[in-house]
Amino acid sequence: MPTAPVKAESATAEVPGDGLLLDSGVLPYLIPAALVVGWWLYDLSFQWASLVEYRFGWIVVMLTAYLAWERWPNRPKHGTASSVWLCAAIAVSAFPIVLISELYKNAIARVPATSFCLSIGCWMFLSANLLLVCGWRTLKHFLFPLLFFFVAVPLPKSIWNPVVLGLQHFVTGVDVELLKLGGVAASQQATVIKLPNTMVGVDEACSGVRSLQSSIMAALFVGDLTLRRVTWKVIFFIAGILLAIAGNITRSMYLALTAYWDGPDALNRVHDAAGWSVLIFTAIGLILLSLMVTKLEEFSARRVAELNARAHELNAKNPPA
Repeated sequence: MPTAPVKAESATAEVPGDGLLLDSGVLPYLIPAALVVGWWLYDLSFQWASLVEYRFGWIVVMLTAYLAWERWPNRPKHGTASSVWLCAAIAVSAFPIVLISELYKNAIARVPATSFCLSIGCWMFLSANLLLVCGWRTLKHFLFPLLFFFVAVPLPKSIWNPVVLGLQHFVTGVDVELLKLGGVAASQQATVIKLPNTMVGVDEACSGVRSLQSSIMAALFVGDLTLRRVTWKVIFFIAGILLAIAGNITRSMYLALTAYWDGPDALNRVHDAAGWSVLIFTAIGLILLSLMVTKLEEFSARRVAELNARAHELNAKNPPA
């Protein structure tokens, strides 16, 4: 039988007297969490196999594991288990979410909405187990990897479709305005760019949703590893999203100009190459953005330190009366 997490016998700076030593002894008590994660991944694997937009799901699994592993050495060395009633309340609240998802999936269809709801329920069960065994400090320490994993969770169509359609309309509208500025007689019909000699549709792929997903994943992952302050992480995240949108506006603009200059048949020759170009552009752009934001954060930190040192020096020379 697994032994209980070691109770600290005496209070020290690192291990309070009322804390639990969080070493390998707690791992057997996290077996329920491991089972939940396995069930979670098994359900999502069907979505990752059927939805083109989420084929990167297993990559997110590996990145999430790396983020957790990277945090492991700095985890809290002690913890106080949360209230059993709180953990039970979280688990009981998650039960109907999981039950309804499973019933709908087995009786009607396996759709993104069922996996999304099941993911919320599994996340709640997992959090309850961590709180019961390790406490709030440990859950907070590993909270970002747990939330990062939701990048690979398919969104319900009620959320996904408006986002994609909104991106399609936005990209189409920007391209039409840019074409007009360039002297091309273009007009917008829903998500179609109407040119004098042909029409170019901005479909789901051309709207940038896939590169946007990749940018969100990369911006969250790289920002967490390279940046310290939340403010700079948010700036990097927003910059990554804007970069992906700009790349896909450029892509659809290039396709529209190709159709205008060389005819609609030329689209088939350049469509895939344009898609790969946007991917490369986004990847290189994120690397450069990461380097730039990291330098800005270091400069900002040095500047703040210099100002604080100068203020301390002035206070030392002119102490208050």
